[in-house]
Amino acid sequence: MKKKIFSSFLLLFFLLTSSAQERTSVLSENSFIEWNVGIAFIADESFPFPGTSVLWGKTHVNENDIIFEYQAGFAFPSLITGKIGVGKMFGTTKVIAGIRPFPFNVFLQSSFATQKNGYWIAAAELNPLNANTAISFGSKVIVNVGYRWSLNVKK
Repeated sequence: MKKKIFSSFLLLFFLLTSSAQERTSVLSENSFIEWNVGIAFIADESFPFPGTSVLWGKTHVNENDIIFEYQAGFAFPSLITGKIGVGKMFGTTKVIAGIRPFPFNVFLQSSFATQKNGYWIAAAELNPLNANTAISFGSKVIVNVGYRWSLNVKK
């Protein structure tokens, strides 16, 4: 059952990302550096495990306020990490759903408190597979908050 749900989510995700890019042109691109801190709830552990990451990424927004975003970087304890997602802008708020390939999770992320040089983000992540697989790094749930510094804006 979990595999069917996961496969359906992956198919929907890739259809949305490909159709969003084909139908509309990019209105803006923004590169960023992001620093996150959070906690992971690990399989077979009774306490949360702290973690942090520093990532570089890029956000593309089209004229319909559809977002396509990707990022990669370094993390503790997993050493490397990355995310890819699609979403929607609501004013200055960005809401994104996507996949973190390693450690494997699906996530929902939102921006808030826009500043002159960037904005805050918060994310909740869930592992839809067995939390004991090598790609999950043992996490069942990850909750984090971070700050994203804008490097440039292209219009």
